[in-house]
Amino acid sequence: MKKYIKYIVFGVVALILTVACILKIRDVSEETISYMPITNKTIVLDAGHGGIDPGASSSDKSILEKDINLAITLKLKELIESSGGLVILTRNDDSSLYEEDSNKTIRQKYNENLRNRKKIVDESEADMFVSIHLNAFQESKYSGAQTFYPSGKEESKGLATYIQQELKRVVDNSNDRVIKPRDNIYLLKETTMPSVLIECGFLSNEKEAKLLSEDEYQERISWAIYAGIQKYFGEYENKNE
Repeated sequence: MKKYIKYIVFGVVALILTVACILKIRDVSEETISYMPITNKTIVLDAGHGGIDPGASSSDKSILEKDINLAITLKLKELIESSGGLVILTRNDDSSLYEEDSNKTIRQKYNENLRNRKKIVDESEADMFVSIHLNAFQESKYSGAQTFYPSGKEESKGLATYIQQELKRVVDNSNDRVIKPRDNIYLLKETTMPSVLIECGFLSNEKEAKLLSEDEYQERISWAIYAGIQKYFGEYENKNE
């Protein structure tokens, strides 16, 4: 019995030290993650685009949205799983979800890919859905991450609020973008769980595109999203029970 108690104590100490190290590395206050309510929660993570669909790109085409989306998603997956959460990915490599057929047009392949991703979300019975994307615009002056949620979904709005707050605090305190409801995002339509789509920055902005391609910046983004998710489960759900 004493042997088992020793192992349990060792495990708790190891967990505390691990969390402390993570907090130190990311320079995040203990107030942000003062609880681990994510344990045993199932979260679907969608790395936008992939395969034949590159998404947006930097002005010189050297940085592709699909690659950055996947990198951030995999980092976020690691954080969630390290806290006892369960993750379902719509993709874990540079691929699209469609059956190869030489008669299919590019548009048909794009649409099939989206339908199959939506099917994963709808059949997952998950507690949350998060889709990771990047933005782009004709003018290069725009920058900053922004979180979108389906209109009329209060739980999704709550999740979006927490994530946007953490993106501002952890990634860029000068970011004045606010959460917005969207009715035209296919993957967010008729979801039964809290759902958001996060545009993590603008590839059309040269400075931000460079940052988005850097591992350390991707770490900060994934940490901010993770902190927002933790706060949602720890504060919003408890407040509304």
